[in-house]
Amino acid sequence: YGAVTHLGTIPAKLVELSGLAASRRHPGTLYAHNDSGDTARFFAMSDQAKITAEMDLPGATAVDWEDIAVGPCPAGSCVYLGDIGDNATTRAQYTIYRVAEPDVLPTDGSASPVTFERFPFVYPDGKHNAETLLVHSSGRVFVVIKVAGGTAGVYEMPLPLTPNVEATLVRVSAVSVGAPSELITGGSFHPCGARLLLRTYNALYELTDGSDAGVLGVFQAPPVMVPVADEIQGEAVTYSLDGRSYLTSSETVETAAQLSRVGCL
Repeated sequence: YGAVTHLGTIPAKLVELSGLAASRRHPGTLYAHNDSGDTARFFAMSDQAKITAEMDLPGATAVDWEDIAVGPCPAGSCVYLGDIGDNATTRAQYTIYRVAEPDVLPTDGSASPVTFERFPFVYPDGKHNAETLLVHSSGRVFVVIKVAGGTAGVYEMPLPLTPNVEATLVRVSAVSVGAPSELITGGSFHPCGARLLLRTYNALYELTDGSDAGVLGVFQAPPVMVPVADEIQGEAVTYSLDGRSYLTSSETVETAAQLSRVGCL
C-alpha cells in the first residue's frame, strides 16, 4: 500500500462517525452513520466527504449503532447496520437492520424515509459489547466483539436471515490483532472475500487467507499492520468498491475528522 491521502473533512452531521461502507450500486458513494445519540438514520457521502443523501428508518431504534456494511441480499445489494454496542453489557437483545440499496440517490443532501428489515439477535454465551459488523460476499454475517485481552470472539448469524425473529449467534472463530490491550473497533471484508481489514483506535491490520480454507480461514490468517491516517479515535474502515484501496475515518473528538484513503501502489 502507498501513502495516506486526505480526501475531505467529515461534515458536522457525522460528529460521531462510527462506520463506513462502500456502495455496490453507486460507485464513489460511501455510506456512514453516527455512534449512539443519533436518530435511526444513515448517510450517503461522496468520496470527497460531502453528504449527498440522508436515509431515515422510521420506527427503528438507534440504541448504539456501531458499524455498517454492504453485502448481498434478496434485493441484490443491501446496507446492513449494526445496533450492537453495549458498553455496560446490560442489553437484553441486539439488532441488525437491513436496507436495500436504492436505485437512485439524491445528490442535494435531502432526507427521505427508507423501508428496512429488522434482525434481532442474542449471543449464545451472555452479553457482549461489539463495534464490528462484517458481511461477506457470500452473504454470511459476522459480529466481532470488542474485548480487552488479545482475543476477540467472532460470531455468525445463522442463515437464512429471518426478519423479526430473534436469532442466537454461533461462535465460529476468534481473532487477535496488535497488542493485548488493543480493542477491535471496526472492520471490512474485501469485495472478493479473501481479505479482511480490522482496525483499532490507532492502528489498522489486514488479514489475507491464501489457503482456500473458506470464509473462516480469513480470521485465522496472520494480521499485518497496514498504513492508516493518524486518527484520534478511529472506528470506521471500508475497502473501496474495486478493492484497490481502503478508506478510514475517526469520530470527531478534538478536531474535525478527515476522510482518508490508502491505495495500492
